[in-house]
Amino acid sequence: MSTNLASLLTQDMIDRYTAAGYWGNMTLADHLDHHAAYTPDREAVSDSRKRLSFAELKLATERVALAMLALGIRPGDRVVVQTPNWVEFFFVRLACARIGAIPVPQAYTVREHEVEIAAGESQATALFFCADFHGFNYVAMMEGMRSRLPTVKHWVCIGEHVPGMSCLEDMLADPIEMRFAPGHLLSFHPGANDIDILMSTSGSTGKPKFVLRTPNVFLTLGHHIVERARLGPQDVVLGVAPVIQGTGYSVATVAALIAGCRNVLLDRFDPDAALELIQRERVTVAVGVPTHMIKMMNSPRVGEFDLSSLRLFYHAGAPLAAQAAAEFVEKFGCRLMEAYGALDGGTPVHTLYDDPHEKTFNTVGKVCAGMELKIANDDGLALPAGEIGEVVYRGPNCAVGLYGDDKHSFGADGWFLSGDLGVLDTEGYLRIVGRKKNIIIRGGQNISPTEVEDALIAHPDIREVAVVKMPDPVFGERACAFVVAAPGKTVTVQECFDFLVQRSFAKYKIPERVINVPDFPLLHNGKVDRKLLEADIFKRINEEQ
Repeated sequence: MSTNLASLLTQDMIDRYTAAGYWGNMTLADHLDHHAAYTPDREAVSDSRKRLSFAELKLATERVALAMLALGIRPGDRVVVQTPNWVEFFFVRLACARIGAIPVPQAYTVREHEVEIAAGESQATALFFCADFHGFNYVAMMEGMRSRLPTVKHWVCIGEHVPGMSCLEDMLADPIEMRFAPGHLLSFHPGANDIDILMSTSGSTGKPKFVLRTPNVFLTLGHHIVERARLGPQDVVLGVAPVIQGTGYSVATVAALIAGCRNVLLDRFDPDAALELIQRERVTVAVGVPTHMIKMMNSPRVGEFDLSSLRLFYHAGAPLAAQAAAEFVEKFGCRLMEAYGALDGGTPVHTLYDDPHEKTFNTVGKVCAGMELKIANDDGLALPAGEIGEVVYRGPNCAVGLYGDDKHSFGADGWFLSGDLGVLDTEGYLRIVGRKKNIIIRGGQNISPTEVEDALIAHPDIREVAVVKMPDPVFGERACAFVVAAPGKTVTVQECFDFLVQRSFAKYKIPERVINVPDFPLLHNGKVDRKLLEADIFKRINEEQ
C-alpha cells in the first residue's frame, strides 16, 4: 500500500508551507533519535509500570519496527493500536513512524463496535491491544472479532501470550537489530508529507470518521505548543488526558517529544491519582480537558497534595467557564493555557503563557504563526471585530482530509468550516459562544448553551452543568440543564431562575427543566456526551406523555 492516501494535500500547499518555514522533512521518530543521541540517559517516559530513558525508548521502537517488518507489515499498512496511557503506545506509534505504517489509535474505553469500525473501515492489516485493563478482557473481545476482520493478518497482544497471536513483549526481548546492518530502518523512512496517522473522531454525532494527518501537520502544531507554553527539557509533562489522540496527543506525545520533556502517563483518569502524580513526579505541565480540571479541583483531598511544582495546566476540547478557571488558578497556583480547534480541522489559536487572566479565562487565544482565521457570515465573508459568526480557518497545522470521504468540512480555498460560533475582540483574541447546531431555538429566539453554562457554573451548589435542547410542542425547543450538584445539595429550576435573573439574563434563556445527576456520561476523550443527555431528556418527555 502507498502511504500517500487520497487527501486534500496539494503540491502548492507543500511548496507554500515549506518555503515559509513551517514544514520540513522530520518525523516524530527523528525527534526521538535526536534526544537519544544527545541525552541518551535522560528519562523520556514513565507509566505506573515502567520507566525508560531516551536511549531505551529508541531501542524499543526500533525493535518493534523491525519485528513489524518481519511479520510482513509494510509502509502504508494501517495498524490499529488500543492501549491505556501506557509506554507501549509510544513503542507502537513510533515504530510505525520508522517504517511508514499508519497507526489508527483507539481509546481503551471503546469496545467491539468501535474497534471493528476502525479496523474494518481503515482496512487495517495489524492490531495491537492490551490483554486486560481495569477488569476488562480485551483478548476475548479481539477473539470475537477475528472472523469479521479478514484484512487483519497480525494480532499482537500486550502483556500476555495468546495462541495464534504475537506478543509485544517477545518483540521487545528479541535483539533483532543485531541481525540487520546499521541504518536498515532508514530505507523505510516515510516522507514528512505522507499520511502517517489516522485519528478517530469522537463519534458524538454518529459513526466515527478517520482524520488524515502528516508528520508536518502535527509537528507544526507541536512547535506552536512548545513556543507558547515555553516547553523545554526541564519540564515534566503529565498526560491526564489520553495521549493517543486529541489534546493529550498534541501536547504529551508530540510537543513533549519535540522539546525533550520527561513524560509521565496516568493510565486511567482518577482525580486523586492525578494529584498524587503531580506531587510525586514534580510535574510542571499537565494536559487535560475541563472535565479533568473540575474533578481534580473538587476532590475533597486536593489540599493534601504539594502542587507547587505545577506551573501550567494546558486544556482544550471543551469550554471552561471563567468562574471555574479562576477557582482552578486560585487552588493550584499555576497558569492556564487554552487551545481551540477541531480534530478534523486544526488548532488555529492558543492563549499565550503570559496572557493576563482576562484573556486566559474569557478567550481561547490568538492566532498561531502561519494560521489564518476569520469570523464569517453565511456568505463566507469576514466580519469585523465584535460581530458573531462562524469560525473558519486554514493553515499548516490543519488536517488534510478524512479517510475515504471527499465530503470534508473544507470550503473554497482550503478554509475549514468549524461550525462554531465565535467573536474576535479588537486585540485579535477569539471567544467561542456556541455551536451552530447546538443553538437552542425557543420560539424563534436563539439560546447559546455555552452562555448559560458559563453563568450557572458560578452557582455555589453547582459543580458541573450541561445545557441541552429538549423538544417542546409549543416553542419547538426549550433548554434543559443537567446538573452535578455539590455533595448533599439538589438544584431546582427556581434556584436557577433566581440566580440568572439576578445576573440580568433574559428569561427565555433560562433552563425550564433541571435534572440532577451524579455524573455526566463522557466520550472517550473526556468531553461530555451531549447526545446521550439529549437522548435522556427526549426519553423522559416521551415517557411522561
